[in-house]
Amino acid sequence: MNRRRRSQTLAICLIPLLLFFSLDIILTLIFGSFERNSTGTQDFEIQEENSEQKWESPEPTWSITCDRSHFEYDLCYINRPCVLDPTTAILSSADPTNSTPPLVERIRPYPRKWQHNAMENVKEVTLTTAPLYSPCGVTHTTPALVFSAGGFTSNIFHDFNEGFIPLFVTVDSFFSNQDVILAIVNCSDWWLDKYGELIARFTRHPIINLDKETVAHCFPSAIVGLMSHGPMTVDPTLQRGPNQKTILDFHDVLKVTYGRGFTVPSRYRPQLVLMSRNHHRVIVNQAKVLQVAEDVGFDVVVFEPTQDTPMQEVFRVLHSSHVMIGVHGAGLTNELFLRPGAVFMQIVPIRNSWLGDICYGKLALRLGLEYIVYDVAIEESSLADQFPNDMLDPNDQGGMLMSDWSNWNIYMNQNVTLNLPRFRKYLERAYDKAKIFMQKEG
Repeated sequence: MNRRRRSQTLAICLIPLLLFFSLDIILTLIFGSFERNSTGTQDFEIQEENSEQKWESPEPTWSITCDRSHFEYDLCYINRPCVLDPTTAILSSADPTNSTPPLVERIRPYPRKWQHNAMENVKEVTLTTAPLYSPCGVTHTTPALVFSAGGFTSNIFHDFNEGFIPLFVTVDSFFSNQDVILAIVNCSDWWLDKYGELIARFTRHPIINLDKETVAHCFPSAIVGLMSHGPMTVDPTLQRGPNQKTILDFHDVLKVTYGRGFTVPSRYRPQLVLMSRNHHRVIVNQAKVLQVAEDVGFDVVVFEPTQDTPMQEVFRVLHSSHVMIGVHGAGLTNELFLRPGAVFMQIVPIRNSWLGDICYGKLALRLGLEYIVYDVAIEESSLADQFPNDMLDPNDQGGMLMSDWSNWNIYMNQNVTLNLPRFRKYLERAYDKAKIFMQKEG
């Protein structure tokens, strides 16, 4: 009896083991070994190394791919030889698979896709694998970057927010040593004249104004669109390359472009630049404000650059100054030209604080500026006599705009009459910071 029980117990123990080994043998024969590939780590390293050397799209085996996952922008890639017909804005790439029907993607290459009234002024570019029966008038050996200078271009904030900062980010991310040809739609003569020196910083090749071309251009590959990291932002955590950039690197590009041969003059008193306006966002009592600034100890410069003002002049006025002040939206994008350590004071009208922070405040901190905010009181706003106080509540910065965008012009076009005793305290604070800045510079 004992032997029989021992045999039964042994059988019960062995049967599961035999089943397990049998199953393992069967699965191995079908699927192969489950052991880690001894070269797996090496393969991964090679793959990573190769991926850093190429700018190609997430699906490099496809002729055309588009990334439409971002709030600000779309980006399309053509990884194969392609031909661009400037008269139709069609970019065609031969499809080795001869897919039927042909692939077709359309893109408006301007990084503000969420705002329809901006995108209405952006020319649409079509990408397709359908044959383009246009002979190559010009054949290039360098990839193309196709983008638009339309949208809200001609306003300095938008020139940089949707133009040059995204261009800086995109070129740095995909094209080492600026080895790229810029092919631009909505490319006006005044824009090229005004920013020609700066545009040339992003490429080693002649620029193609597609609005004036009539012959087809052939490229080995192309990217259509510009990347954006957000309002006036260069985010190193979002970049592809090993040498991440910040807005200070963009500032250096501006300095190299417009500061050649320029030396900041020595001064005994700090220089304050007041960004002036003669229409909406006006400082109504500007003459008195200037007198207070001089009494505090500043040398004051009143500056109102226009579309015709040379960028080199804008740079030199701002770069040689210690303090810049102005009403939100009145040319404050020019803070880009201030030296790190300078003082930037933003006068923020009623219900503009949230926008002032997004457009200029965060940028000031990233540029290393001493940032001062002057929030306009209700009685200082031109809206005080036009609307009830519940429409001027300074604690509700964006609610009125977000609930009804027809209110935009109301709040963006207000003028201010500054309370001189109150504003003088802010000027004194700016003066103290400016003197420290001057001492640090020797």
